[in-house]
Amino acid sequence: MGYKSLRNLALLIAVVLLILPGAWLVADSTAVAQAIPYQTGFPVKDATSTIEFASPSVIDINRDGMKEVLTADGNGCVWAWDVQGRVLPGFPLKTAGSCGGTPRINGPLAIGDVNGDGMLEIVAGTRGISNLPGQRGKVFVWRANGTLLPGWPKEMDWNVQYGNDIGEVYSVALANVAGDGRLEVIAGTSNNASDGGSFDEETPNLYVWNGDGSLVSGYPTWYRRAGIWGFVGAANLTGSDLAEVVVGRDQLYVHAYDANGQPLSNWPAQTYLNPAETTWGEDLYIEFTRNAPAMADLDGDGVMDIVIAGKVRDPKQNHDITNSAVLVLQPNGQRKPGWTVPPVGGAPVSESYSPAQAPALADVNNDGRLEVIVTLMDGTLRVYTYSGSLMWQYNFSQGRTLFASEPVVGDINSDGRLDIVFGTYSPDGSADNYAGILAVNGSGQLLPGFPLPLTAEGGSDKRGVRAAPTLADLDGDCDVEILVASRAYVLYAWDLPGAYSSQFMPWPTGRQNNQRTGSFGEYDTAVSYPNSISSLSALNYHTYMPILRTGCR
Repeated sequence: MGYKSLRNLALLIAVVLLILPGAWLVADSTAVAQAIPYQTGFPVKDATSTIEFASPSVIDINRDGMKEVLTADGNGCVWAWDVQGRVLPGFPLKTAGSCGGTPRINGPLAIGDVNGDGMLEIVAGTRGISNLPGQRGKVFVWRANGTLLPGWPKEMDWNVQYGNDIGEVYSVALANVAGDGRLEVIAGTSNNASDGGSFDEETPNLYVWNGDGSLVSGYPTWYRRAGIWGFVGAANLTGSDLAEVVVGRDQLYVHAYDANGQPLSNWPAQTYLNPAETTWGEDLYIEFTRNAPAMADLDGDGVMDIVIAGKVRDPKQNHDITNSAVLVLQPNGQRKPGWTVPPVGGAPVSESYSPAQAPALADVNNDGRLEVIVTLMDGTLRVYTYSGSLMWQYNFSQGRTLFASEPVVGDINSDGRLDIVFGTYSPDGSADNYAGILAVNGSGQLLPGFPLPLTAEGGSDKRGVRAAPTLADLDGDCDVEILVASRAYVLYAWDLPGAYSSQFMPWPTGRQNNQRTGSFGEYDTAVSYPNSISSLSALNYHTYMPILRTGCR
């Protein structure tokens, strides 16, 4: 047995013996012994502003045979580090003249080949500095060497008469929308008509561009007043071999569009909580402000499902947010059987800086079907079966003001079962000392060694983790690393003893893949994740794992 294997075994034994399950319930996370070590060279604190919105991208961006870590910050800059935590030459990439006082990037980077040259490009959306032409939110596309692609950046539209706040590109994704065999750039923006515009006020806010910066015919789309403050999604919903675009807006509808920017049949889908109770001003409805659609075939029936969580508002209580709901729709716009009346969570622990409540989809109980895994505003992680019943829930807030990131899913301890990993943060700062990284198994039990404390947060006015962690083998040693971008400007990386395999990482990063589609990697040319988790159930894990140790598959 080699040194690394002995070290890993010793660490695992130490974790089991020394960490009391549930200890985090009675002590803040900074007091938990750190039995799981940092990756060599980490954490790093190079970014000049918070990196709270960007789930780390782990990818060989420059095709040198080694993986790098990329993320974006609140000063509009894109950072990249090598496996030893050193900033790559040529980075950070700047959206303005410096990395100070520049408008933020409010979402993860999308990475893929958008111009068909076989190389990877980096895509990011920014906030504007005003709503005047030339100063609005933009989408940037860089080559790996830091030069902008011709035709970029592209600026968003703005409703100058009725738009509210500052125009911003909130999310980007890459998918083959147009059918040209290449990835197009999808972007959702906050253009709206909230300050007095009519319900028919034209407010274009969903874009699809070709790699050369030209708009795909039919885009941008618009719908009434509402902007897009959440994540865009893309998946092959109709069997056309193209990606349809899915998005929620700041209202009671979910939208799905085809290659020509036209709504799919029976869309948008109206989202009163109970479809039999649809009186405006009377009945509960689900609103999708900062949301994140996730798409997959949950039950193996050959039909894609659209999963989205939103805020439930009660008109009889001044339209206040009363709880959360998880909705599952089919490509025909109808609710999936078992999900007609969506399951709801409890009252939100806070209404400040509300989370995206972004679902992850994976087979955590190994039954060949996918579960819906989501962290809600009530401070719980909930896991639902494909048919809409609650399998279990895990109370991560314990009465404190804690929200959670999007969960990610993979086997991180080599026991042959999928685990769920997520970060927490306190929106009002009252529970900052309890923020950390949690991991639970497929039955909802906290894994030994967790939560992971955030030891480099000191002195920051923001702490904790709002963006999804990333599970990866950063350094090519066949072990799992957990990478996290912090609100306190810190990039963390922990080195776990568990063996890494992409085949056992069904939802390893924010929005599932580096193209940020929110769907299994059918359009993800940069990495190879399985399109269906049902194939994992057939693998003999313990026979396969020794191969992983030698092949890092």
